[in-house]
Amino acid sequence: MTNDSKKRFVAERAPVLATIILTRHGDLTIVDTKRNTELDLHVFIDRKDKPMRLMFGVLLRGVLSAATPKQANRILRISMAQFQGMRKFTYPVCLFFFSMRDEQAFFSWLAEPVLAGGALELVHHEKANCVELTDEKLDQVVEQIVAWYDAVESVLIA
Repeated sequence: MTNDSKKRFVAERAPVLATIILTRHGDLTIVDTKRNTELDLHVFIDRKDKPMRLMFGVLLRGVLSAATPKQANRILRISMAQFQGMRKFTYPVCLFFFSMRDEQAFFSWLAEPVLAGGALELVHHEKANCVELTDEKLDQVVEQIVAWYDAVESVLIA
């Protein structure tokens, strides 16, 4: 397999793996936005009880070889630097990293929604901090995003 075909394989496979993971969460709608934005996917959280549209972005990366979270963090240094060069996002953005050999999935925040002492923040991370992307982790991420948007809503609609 040539380097180009390896890159193409990872580029084609990562969105498929991300879609599989995201669609297991019943209230998420995935939109491929790579052609129109700097991010690979935008994910909408379908909550009928919310007046706002809840959204987060996803940047996809991957390698053919097996990887641990520590190795993924090292591999992602270039991607993290590229993210810093993008515009500052005004909504949550995360990174999914896939190891194709063992179909391992990792998660790291790029623009993390944080509620600190009642204050809203969107922390743009400079380094990856990969953890295994499990269904439980995705649940935590979605709930963190929903809580952040709830706080945004309370500020905007007072």
